[in-house]
Amino acid sequence: MLQQGIPLCRRPFAELADEIGCEEADVLSFLGDCRRQGIVRRFGAVFDTRRLGYRSALCAATIPSSELDAFAVRLTPLAGVTHCYLREPAAAIGPVPNLWFTLSYPADIFAAMADEVAARLKPYAVHLLPATKRYKVDVVFGAETRARDESVEDGSPVTARDRAIIGALQGDTAAVPDYFAAMSEKIGMKEWELLSTLELWRRHGRLKRIGLLLAHRNAGWTANGMCCWHIDGDTTVAGRSLAACAEVTHCYERPAMPSFPFNLFAMIHARSQEEAAGTFERLEKTCLLSNGVMLVSTREYKKTSMTFFAGQSA
Repeated sequence: MLQQGIPLCRRPFAELADEIGCEEADVLSFLGDCRRQGIVRRFGAVFDTRRLGYRSALCAATIPSSELDAFAVRLTPLAGVTHCYLREPAAAIGPVPNLWFTLSYPADIFAAMADEVAARLKPYAVHLLPATKRYKVDVVFGAETRARDESVEDGSPVTARDRAIIGALQGDTAAVPDYFAAMSEKIGMKEWELLSTLELWRRHGRLKRIGLLLAHRNAGWTANGMCCWHIDGDTTVAGRSLAACAEVTHCYERPAMPSFPFNLFAMIHARSQEEAAGTFERLEKTCLLSNGVMLVSTREYKKTSMTFFAGQSA
């Protein structure tokens, strides 16, 4: 429930405790224990990047294994590269891109930063694969998650006041009983004003939730797979079917590329590679899909949350 997000009210942890059937202090103590155990990456807000005026894309490149570490080091200092992995096919399928990373920057500088990334990876080509349809974006481990089509359109302009709210909530924030009163004092606004703004953002999709983000490997989810299929024509039926599966945390339509002719992507997480392989097989059977491929993340070069409106380059 902490992953799915706290309610937007004056005593969010007390309300959550009522739903669970325990005391507010129990919830806060449990969260503190999770922090000490190292299974919390952060506790704070999760925003929709496009509704903050950002553009993002999954990127892929094929790098010789002997040069992979050196080229990954060129990418990881960039603030807009939040995830960077070596991904390899779970079963032999021939050569595929092996360096996968996310790129996210304000829309007005995104093209320039994409050019910067391309320059850093020369002589190897970089393929940008922005989401053309988003069927699910909801990283919640061990719970049923929502499955609904999500907009890929840009949001409304972000004001200076908006940036102050985002800045206060986007990092790892302190979990205290009067959470929003503490945040509003930090920002310099009334608690009711902050809560009403956040509720409006939630309804419009700018704010996804305020909650716990797991350090998933430390929490036991040690394997993840990027499952990909080629769908002729409209991907909607297959995309919605995948999004309805609890094991799927992300599901997107993306452009295919010559070296990787797949256009439907779904992320899964599991407690072992064997479990991930079994999940992939079940997804194909349940969703009536075939001839897919699962790329497994075998090396993590970088994984961090996006920091909005801060450093925009290395």
